[in-house]
Amino acid sequence: MCVKSLSQGLNGGLPKAGLEPRTSRSESRASTTTPRRHTVLVVVIVVVGLVVVIVVVIVVVMVVVVVIVAVVLIVVVVVVVVVVVVVVVVVVVSVVAVVVVLVVVLVRQQQP
Repeated sequence: MCVKSLSQGLNGGLPKAGLEPRTSRSESRASTTTPRRHTVLVVVIVVVGLVVVIVVVIVVVMVVVVVIVAVVLIVVVVVVVVVVVVVVVVVVVSVVAVVVVLVVVLVRQQQP
């Protein structure tokens, strides 16, 4: 009888205070790997998100730089064209003025 009550106390009785019932290896492995997988997944998502954000920022900066360079080049080309046109107009007007002055001087000299 003493043996029977002792075995009931060890195997079939209530668990001792502070001790949890033992789980199988697959349950304990599943409980420990699930948070790790979740953490790894979160880290991978964060890293991929940061890489995507960095790539987007680099692309946006490059596009802005290209647009600024294009605008500056267009402005430079327009300024050069305007300067060339002004120089050509000034040269043509000067040549025409010199020719007109020469013609007037020659015509006055020929009249008695």
